[in-house]
Amino acid sequence: MEVTLNNGTKMPMVIFGTFDIKPEEVKSSLQGAIATGYTHIDAAAVYRNEAEIGEALSEIFASGITSRDKLFITTKVWPSKFRNIREACLNSLKRLKLDYVDQYLLHWPIAIEYDEQEPPLLIPGQVVLDRYPLYKAWEQMEALVQEGLVKSIGVSNWTVALLNDMFGYAKILPVTNQFEINPYNSKKELVEFCLQHNIIPVAYRVIYRPAPTPQFPFQKCILDDPLIVRLSEKYNKTSAQILLRWCLMRNCALVVKTVTQHRMKENYECQNFTLENEDFEDINAMPFEGEYNDTYQLFRIHLFK
Repeated sequence: MEVTLNNGTKMPMVIFGTFDIKPEEVKSSLQGAIATGYTHIDAAAVYRNEAEIGEALSEIFASGITSRDKLFITTKVWPSKFRNIREACLNSLKRLKLDYVDQYLLHWPIAIEYDEQEPPLLIPGQVVLDRYPLYKAWEQMEALVQEGLVKSIGVSNWTVALLNDMFGYAKILPVTNQFEINPYNSKKELVEFCLQHNIIPVAYRVIYRPAPTPQFPFQKCILDDPLIVRLSEKYNKTSAQILLRWCLMRNCALVVKTVTQHRMKENYECQNFTLENEDFEDINAMPFEGEYNDTYQLFRIHLFK
């Protein structure tokens, strides 16, 4: 499935994510994902595996498995680099061994104190906020498009208020907004706002498996929700496939991450069936349970409250 972005570019909607993939697992994971059919790869400088992705892609291109023009590659600039985004982009391109990326995102709507370390490193709770305005960061993103280093630009974790403010200064509108979406946190208003303004919502953490750490006290697992389990039995699909299909039916693209081949295939096959409208609406009606992202733990600021 593809969607046409507001700049006319076509973007694959089921995206292979690389967050938390160990460097030694990157090559086999990318090979498996591409063999399965994924053509959109989602990366980020702060994931600290861009170099391994670049090595893997170089081998994949050299082998003839696929070519650069058949892949859509996204990466993100970390907030500690907002004062020199061009430099950050060039560093990402160097690690990825690419001349351009198809999409470049501002990873969070906040600037933090500049850090020379490459790739950037996040130590939760140990960051210092930087008084650097987002409009200046976006101006730099727009310049990357003009220079040809990136084809499209977007944002991640932005709220309705931040997007609405952006409309007053952006010369190039973001093509996407990537943020947490699942039935326990459906972000109805934000999804609707994005779609109304021709910005494609891109969901992450659709398949919610709680982390067994005190940093994330929200421990309810959406895969075990009685409604999701019932629908998985009804459609003879996994709970994950039900969640992913629900997301696509909301006109949201989605990021999925796994290093297991059979799960790559299962996730990709969410495109091959549909939910009855009544079941789709039942999922839509599930109550809010919590936000997995604890931005106070990360940045010492509440971004979503």
